[in-house]
Amino acid sequence: MKTTKNKISVSSKTLLFCISVVLFSLNGFSQLGGSSSYQFLDLANSSRIQGLGGSNISIYDKDVNLTISNPALLDSVQSGSIAINYLNYISDINYGFTSYTHHVDNVGTFNAAFMYANYGSFTRADETGNKTGTFVANDLAVLVGYGKRIDSLFSIGGNLKFMNSIYDVYSSNGMAIDLAGNFHKPSKLFSASVVVKNIGFAFSKYVEKEKLPFEIQAGLTKKLKHAPIRFSLTLTNLQKWDLTYDDPNAEKEFDPNTFQELPPQEPNVFNKAMRHVVIGTEFVLGKNFNIQVGYNFRRRAELKFAPKSGLVGFSGGIAFKIKKFNLNYSLASYHLAGASHSFAITTNLNNLRTKN
Repeated sequence: MKTTKNKISVSSKTLLFCISVVLFSLNGFSQLGGSSSYQFLDLANSSRIQGLGGSNISIYDKDVNLTISNPALLDSVQSGSIAINYLNYISDINYGFTSYTHHVDNVGTFNAAFMYANYGSFTRADETGNKTGTFVANDLAVLVGYGKRIDSLFSIGGNLKFMNSIYDVYSSNGMAIDLAGNFHKPSKLFSASVVVKNIGFAFSKYVEKEKLPFEIQAGLTKKLKHAPIRFSLTLTNLQKWDLTYDDPNAEKEFDPNTFQELPPQEPNVFNKAMRHVVIGTEFVLGKNFNIQVGYNFRRRAELKFAPKSGLVGFSGGIAFKIKKFNLNYSLASYHLAGASHSFAITTNLNNLRTKN
């Protein structure tokens, strides 16, 4: 028994060391959305995550929908689970994934997923403006995930992704991996995770230099002991401190005395720090029912309309169970012009084979 404890201690320290090495060694790959390909990988990839603000990697409650974002959350009890997620994004963009999970004894838990983003049909025209037909634009990805518990507190995982982009006659192909680690202490109702996403390259490119949406995330989740509330804090884009940008369409300000144009106001340190923060809260009102509420600081800072901000940056969702099917619906406000709706259905084939 003494030897076993020593092994557990060593493996835990090894995990923390490996994660630290990965974080610092990959810091040079930092880049932001808007300067990379395959940006559909940045979208909230499950209905529940969208309801929690768009990013969450730390909730450990055996929900297979969360494992696409963090493969370290894969668990043997998820074996046989099928998940289908659909997101009706802005401007009729359709996005979603279908996944299946299987556990292999003494090896770990595997997850296979097919992800897609469809941008609709577009009118093709030549340089003189003559219409020559229509074309479609799609992004696709095939994902294989793996997760394994290394002791009673720590688990690790990874995703291998193959991406394909087709825009009219142009196409691009790429490959990426995610690396993840999770710490979960049930007695304290606490969980924390670190995920390094989209380490890879495009081997068939649109342009000469094409980057992937590399990102480092960290998160923690804590459930109150005597109240049905679970709080989550997710830190995004840790590979780059300053996420602000100069909006060319921003309203210009002028000095009232000289009437000279004033330079744009530089965001303060607090503003820059909060753009990394996503807050999610769940009201766990029973084993088969919960309500999600989320707030994304960066989304509100970048997409709000000054005269009337509304609920931009806020999101919410509801999860419930009907017989052997788990359902989730969420709504996220991206802009006053529209919101995004998302639906998910999950079931376990092993349970369907059993009698009620």
